[in-house]
Amino acid sequence: MKVIVLLDQIQAGLGGKEKGDTPLGGKKLAMGAADTLDKVLKKMDSEIIGTFYCGTDYYQANKAEVNRKVAKMSQKMGADVVIAGPTYDYPDFSTMACELAATIQKETTIPVVGLTAIEKNADLIQQYQDQITIVKMPKKGGTGLSDSIDHALRLCKMKVEGADFTDFINQYCY
Repeated sequence: MKVIVLLDQIQAGLGGKEKGDTPLGGKKLAMGAADTLDKVLKKMDSEIIGTFYCGTDYYQANKAEVNRKVAKMSQKMGADVVIAGPTYDYPDFSTMACELAATIQKETTIPVVGLTAIEKNADLIQQYQDQITIVKMPKKGGTGLSDSIDHALRLCKMKVEGADFTDFINQYCY
């Protein structure tokens, strides 16, 4: 599988909240939190072909442009699947990830898997759970991150292979 990961500036390792104005960017490698995903993907004979990142403040001020560019670049790079997150329990990042995931899902044929914690995001999850597949994950500092990553990557593989993932969703997703 060729995977693209969507992160905010914090999870990409580009600074804290004070760097919320970081413009949309990307690298053809695993950055920040995507590193953890990449290690597991390599065992699955898969790879991260890109990490897209954007500051949450920049995103809020430039939603239409960022959504359009992320969908177009995901398609252009030939991604088999896009992972939105892990967002933990960060509401601004979770909102950005869900909105981007919904756009990619709508504008392309690329399947998307979200990774979001319910803490601080219950309303957001309820709003998007019928549009995108969101894997349950712990809040920052919570236990079970490795399991959540495994679940997300298994779901990615199922989606790419066109397998039935109904039972999987009932068990591991919102």
